[in-house]
Amino acid sequence: MTGDRVLFLASDLGATGAARRLALLAPRLAAHGFAPVVVVLGKADTPAAAALRAAGVAVHAAPLRPPLDVTGWRHLRAVVAAAGPRVIHAWGPAAVRVGSVLSRWGGPPLVAAAAGDAEGGVKGWLTARALRRAERVIAASWAEAERYRRLGVCGDHLTRIAPGVEAAPPPPDRAAFLKEIGLPPGARFVATAGTIEPSASLKAAVWAFDMLRYTFTDLHLVVFGAGPDRAGLEAFGRALAFDDLRVHFPGPRADLSVVLGLAEAVWVLQARGGVSLALEAMAAGRPVVAWNNPDVAEAVEDGETAELVGVGEKAQVAAKTHTLLADPGAAARLGASGKARAAGRFAADRMAAPHARVYHELPRR
Repeated sequence: MTGDRVLFLASDLGATGAARRLALLAPRLAAHGFAPVVVVLGKADTPAAAALRAAGVAVHAAPLRPPLDVTGWRHLRAVVAAAGPRVIHAWGPAAVRVGSVLSRWGGPPLVAAAAGDAEGGVKGWLTARALRRAERVIAASWAEAERYRRLGVCGDHLTRIAPGVEAAPPPPDRAAFLKEIGLPPGARFVATAGTIEPSASLKAAVWAFDMLRYTFTDLHLVVFGAGPDRAGLEAFGRALAFDDLRVHFPGPRADLSVVLGLAEAVWVLQARGGVSLALEAMAAGRPVVAWNNPDVAEAVEDGETAELVGVGEKAQVAAKTHTLLADPGAAARLGASGKARAAGRFAADRMAAPHARVYHELPRR
C-alpha cells in the first residue's frame, strides 16, 4: 500500500459507533492517496478490528496502563515511529489525550474525533485541553460540533463530516440465525446495540420491552454488544419478567448491519449519539424507533424514516413499536424510506474525500 500514512489512534474498537465509523473510513482512504494504520489503546481482537484487517488495514494493540506505563509508552512511540504517519487521527477521549502528547513530542499534526462527550474531572479537563490544541477537530453532526465549541474549540479548527453507512447485504437465513442466538423457531425480535454498561438507555430498552411482551407473546428483545453490566441488565430483566425472560445478549457482531435486517424494529435509545446504529438499521431497511436526541434528529426524518420519541420516554418507545408491529405495511414503508435516505445521503464512499481534504490541508512536520 502506497501513499502518505494516516495513523488512526483509537481509544477502543469495541461495539461503539466511533469504532464502526473508523472501520468504514480507513479502508476507503487508499483511493485518496492515504495509507491507513490503526493503533488501539485496548483490545485488538474485536469485530471492528477483524473488519479492518479483512479490508487490508494493519491493526496494532498498544495498551497503556495508568497511571504511568513507561513500557507501554515506549512501545506506542515505536509503533508510531515505524508507521511514519503524515497525520495522527485520534478517535475517542483517551486517544485524543494520548495523541496530543505524541504530537507535542515532535510528532505529526493531530486530528481529533469522537471526543465530544468528554469525561468529568481531571480526564475531562485534559481531553478538553487536548481538543483545543488539535490542528483539526471533526464532528459527525452539528450537535457534536456545538459540544466541541462549549469545550473551547475554535470554529476555524472545526470541520463537520457526516457519517456514512454501507449498503446492507441480504440478511442470513432466519431459522439458522434464530437457532444460533437461542430464539425459538418463528420468533420475532426487536434489536438494539451498544456497550452494555450502567446507563439509562439499555435499561430503558428492557423496560420498554416489558410493556410489549404481554401483547406479543412471540416477541423477543436482542441486545447486541458486550460490557461490564451484562449480568446486572439481565438481572433487571429477570426481575421484571420472572420466568418469562425474553431478553437475549448474543454479544458483539461483526455482521451487525446484516443481522439487523431480520429485526422487526431497531431501537436507538441513547441520550447522545446513536447515529451509526440508526444508519445501519436504515440501510438494512428496518424501521427505527429512537430517542429524539440532537445527533439522531439530524440523520433521520421523524415520521418518514424513523419514529422519534422524547429522551427517556419508555412508554412512547413501546407505543410506537406496538403500532409498527400491528401494521406491517407502515413498518415496511418506514423501512423503505430509511433505506433510501441511507443510500442517498449517507453512502459510506462519501466519507473518505472530505477526510482526505482535511489531512491534505494540515502542514507537514
